[in-house]
Amino acid sequence: MIKTMELIVTDLSKKGTGLHELSPVRSLFEVYTKEGTLLAQHDSQGNYSVEDLIAFGKLCMSKSNLPIEKIFKEWKG
Repeated sequence: MIKTMELIVTDLSKKGTGLHELSPVRSLFEVYTKEGTLLAQHDSQGNYSVEDLIAFGKLCMSKSNLPIEKIFKEWKG
């Protein structure tokens, strides 16, 4: 099925506290219908797949002697 629609695309929403490196303030890319229904959202810091989270968990378990912030930096590469 193909449907033509008018959409609202914005990056005005913000997320993150900015208090530390694990929660930087960032813009969210969002797509809405004209009626205001959110269709899609992309957060450069938080759109992780289940596979990504499992890989991160395994890395944390293998390096349990390191602070989580250091492991996260290494994982993000």
